[in-house]
Amino acid sequence: MRMARSLTATAATAALVAGVTVVGTGTASAASYRCTTSTKSIDHPGNTINDNFNFTVKTCAKREGGYIYAKAYVSVDGPWNYAGQSAVNDARALIQVKRSVSGTDPVSKYAYGTGLGSKLNNLDAYGNTSYTSPTVKHKPAAGSRYLGDSVMQIDWRNDGKGRISYSFSGSPTV
Repeated sequence: MRMARSLTATAATAALVAGVTVVGTGTASAASYRCTTSTKSIDHPGNTINDNFNFTVKTCAKREGGYIYAKAYVSVDGPWNYAGQSAVNDARALIQVKRSVSGTDPVSKYAYGTGLGSKLNNLDAYGNTSYTSPTVKHKPAAGSRYLGDSVMQIDWRNDGKGRISYSFSGSPTV
């Protein structure tokens, strides 16, 4: 009798594991971000030396659980001669959720990401760094399409111009 119970328990456990596996493969996974990558080479306006900063920005958005999420991933290939030197007075990322309409897309929600200035002032020995923005979360209107958008706002050191905005491509609509 004890052997039969043990086999029954083992069979039930195996069926449960198999059932969870089958159910697990049939369910939808969490929504993935939809992203657009764009690049921009920006000359440091406060200097005359070889000082281009090449930005690659991946702007992403997803719709999940009744919300829209947007964020950006930034890679910077800067000049090696700025490694260990201050290139900017200040810099921040502006991440936006925009409602997709004909004409100019209105901003529904936005956030400023801090820390970009520190990253630009602390390039590695090859002049590189990376940055991930905060995630913006927005409760969308029913039936509307949205996208993520990103702008890098940089106050370059020694140029006297204050913060300059550099727009990058928005994400696909979600």
